[in-house]
Amino acid sequence: MGKVTTRNRNLGKFDAAGKRKSPNWEYRFEIASVSGKRQQKTKSGFRTQKDAYEAGCIAYNQYNASGRTFEPKDISIADYLDYWLENAIKKNLNNGYAYNTYSGYESVIRLHLKPAFGQYRLFALASSPDIIQKFVDDMKLKGFSKNMITNMLSCLSGALSYAVEPLRYIQQNPCMYVKIGRMQQSTQSKEHKEYVLPAAEFQRIINRFPEGTSFFLPLMIGYYLGTRISETYGIDLLHDLDLENKEMHINQQLTKEDHTWFYRPPKYESYRTVKFGDTLKQALQKEMLQRKKNMIEYGPYYMKTYRLPDNSIVQYRADLIVPYQEIYPLSVQENGQLYTTESFKYCARVVHHELGNTLFHSHCLRHTHGTRLAENGINPKTVMERLGHRDIRTTLQIYTFNTENMQRQAVNVFEETAAR
Repeated sequence: MGKVTTRNRNLGKFDAAGKRKSPNWEYRFEIASVSGKRQQKTKSGFRTQKDAYEAGCIAYNQYNASGRTFEPKDISIADYLDYWLENAIKKNLNNGYAYNTYSGYESVIRLHLKPAFGQYRLFALASSPDIIQKFVDDMKLKGFSKNMITNMLSCLSGALSYAVEPLRYIQQNPCMYVKIGRMQQSTQSKEHKEYVLPAAEFQRIINRFPEGTSFFLPLMIGYYLGTRISETYGIDLLHDLDLENKEMHINQQLTKEDHTWFYRPPKYESYRTVKFGDTLKQALQKEMLQRKKNMIEYGPYYMKTYRLPDNSIVQYRADLIVPYQEIYPLSVQENGQLYTTESFKYCARVVHHELGNTLFHSHCLRHTHGTRLAENGINPKTVMERLGHRDIRTTLQIYTFNTENMQRQAVNVFEETAAR
């Protein structure tokens, strides 16, 4: 890295009247390269060379965050984030990271982290939690939600933790000192997130999408099994369904990667077997029977679905011989054409605009399932296993064990016992 240099930008220049222009001193010094290109920081407008040099030295020392006791790697945050995304995340897809995670990190880095921190050296940011704290505070002032700010900070923290260990580029992660603080959540956002679907409302939705429609089974599965929407559409009725024992094996989720659909491990690799009752069994039996009828009716024009060795999903006409594993996706059109999680967005729009329920979303089916179990005294560990949570804390803290109904029950129980 170069030292601070100065120059008079008006040296040898004259104004329109032929007079020599007043001095306009500038300082400059080299900063971390970005994408292999040398970068410089400059500032002009100083009357004397001394003023420019002194200001440049202050800026240079601030930039370098002097006082470190070790030799850091000479890499910018922009280049390091690219390295981390490629080597720590992308190369570990389906080995701890889902494609959606990678895609989300890429967006956060491109849209937020690089513009804010890209020009800094990695080692300089490592001892400057105040810079990261200011970024968080600015995001709050700009109106970003707490969830969005948490996601941005989590992405940056994950990248910097990797720089600490295993890379040992820096000694500590500055994000550990950064606080988001309390943020008021809008009433509408809270209601949307915590919405529990009343039984009568679910029936109203089912009446709009009855048996034989493309959204009947996804609605039933989400409500009666509590699966994530990607897990719901990842169900293979040919291999995951055990009607005799009334069990559904959650072995994968359906995800889209660069315009191609794949079966990937469920979130947190939460492979599990979920039991169900007669209501869902009857619905699944009817679906399997109807699907066989559709295959006969459409004959060679029926679209069969196959799983390739790389777990991508393809479809071919029934009259073609395909050397891959045939599967029965949960939701297809009459002719076998695949429905996906993107298709479910139409269902939500109908519920919002036609049925007038703006709080409905795909995750509320899962939230309702867990909440109903908790309200009726089901052991938290059982709820955790059915929902496929990573640990019991998620089940206890986020989901279901402090509902208004349970609060009322607690009051009633105490009133009864206190009077004895």
